[in-house]
This record gives sequence, C-alpha cells and structure tokens, in this order.
Amino acid sequence: MSMKRRAMLGTLLVPWLAGAAEGEAERLRWRLVPEGWGVASEPDIRAVLGSAMAELWRFFPERKLEPFVVRRGHENPIVHYARSGLGEIVMQLNTQDRFWCQYAYQLAHEFCHILCGFEDDYKGNQWFEESLCECASLYVLRHMAVAWARHPPFPGWREYAPNFRTYADDVMKKFEDVPDAGIAGYVKRHRAELTKNASDRARNGPVAVALLRQLEAAPQYWEAVSWLNSAPSPEGETTEEYFLKWLRASPERVRPFVEQTGRLVGVVRR
Repeated sequence: MSMKRRAMLGTLLVPWLAGAAEGEAERLRWRLVPEGWGVASEPDIRAVLGSAMAELWRFFPERKLEPFVVRRGHENPIVHYARSGLGEIVMQLNTQDRFWCQYAYQLAHEFCHILCGFEDDYKGNQWFEESLCECASLYVLRHMAVAWARHPPFPGWREYAPNFRTYADDVMKKFEDVPDAGIAGYVKRHRAELTKNASDRARNGPVAVALLRQLEAAPQYWEAVSWLNSAPSPEGETTEEYFLKWLRASPERVRPFVEQTGRLVGVVRR
C-alpha cells in the first residue's frame, strides 16, 4: 500500500471504544459509513456496534485485525472477500433505525467471521463456521443484556437491556431442541443439508446453541476461533481433516475447546 493510501486510511480508522487503551486502536480499527441507517444517528450506531464487538474482542488480547468498514446493505448481512478501495474488509449489515438488537445480532455474526479468518476456499465444512458465528450472535446478545443493565453506553439506555436477552431467546425458540449428547447424531443426520446450505439457521441453530453452552461455561475459549482457518481448505477436505488442521494450528491453551468441540459434533473420538 502506498504512503498516500496509508495516510488516507489512517484518517478514517477510529478506535472501537472511546478512551481505548494505548495500542488498542491499532489492534482493532474500523469505521462506519454513516449513510443509509434511517433515523439512527452515527454516534448511537457506533455505540451499539462497539458494545457488541466488546463482548467478543475482550477474549483476543493479543490479536490484531485487518481494518474493516461497516456499511448499510439491503440483502443478507455479509463480510465480503473483496477488500474496499482502502484495503479494508467490508462488512454489510441489513438493518436500520433504532433496532439495536438487530444491529448487535448481525454485527456479532459477521465480526465472528472476521475473527475466524474467513477464507474464500472449499465450503464443505462452512456449516461449522456458520454455527460458530450464530453462536457468537446469541452470546453477544445475552451478555449485552447484562452489560447494559450495569453500564449502558448512555444512561438512558439501561431500560433497553432486557430486550437483548428476549431477542436471543426468540431466536433460539425457532431451533430444534437437541441436547449436547445428541449433537453428533444430529450433524450426521443433516450433514448433506448442512453442507449444501451452510447458512441455514434452522439447521445450524442446534449446533450453535450447543456451542453457546460450552462458551458460556468457558468464554476464554472464544480465542480458539483465531486458528479455525489457519490454512485454506482444499477441495474435498473432510470434517475430520478440517478439525485436525484446527487442532494442530491451535496453541495449547485452547486445544481443550477444539477437542471438546470435535467430540460434540462427532469428528473426534470420545
């Protein structure tokens, strides 16, 4: 990137949270395109998105991400593989006005893809990353309910806090109720559908909820997603190979989660 382009980028990227610690702005740099969000103001949107990111980012103390831009889209929320003209990852959200739960739900999912090091490669196991990212949405909503009840971005927003938990509960009610012990069988039964349509929330939802139970019990393991896409997936990669690649790339401190998750979905022997 040229010096001129770097200078332009530097003027646009801002810390995710006002008063961030020294060096924080370099680890997580993002900007919001303010147009297209209806009646919601730019400061309010930034506060909601920053609050949602914080619930995951706290578990990545050594991580530095590529800069990204958040803009209004009119189709399904997405993180694009192609970068912006400034070299940023491009995230599109499809929401508007003051539907703060929807902002948080969509942001958390797409932010998790970024944390996973999303790749444009073989998609046969993409259902698992989609399940992780759906889990991220639910996790963030449930924890924002707690955070806003205690320390909302603005004092007048405290009363909104319970809505995040209600939104998460409503999403989970749509999923088949599958206990952890049944997830491996569930994945086996629905492998073809999961592979064909990785973004089908009704199908990956039960896996997401099982992952949510794991990560709410031990949230420090969120960091493990950093190594999910440690290398591109070759055509025809099996789920077993996919998990083994993840396990081998992961540092010792997060391997228990990778192994436990492999057992959960039935690709690692118990």
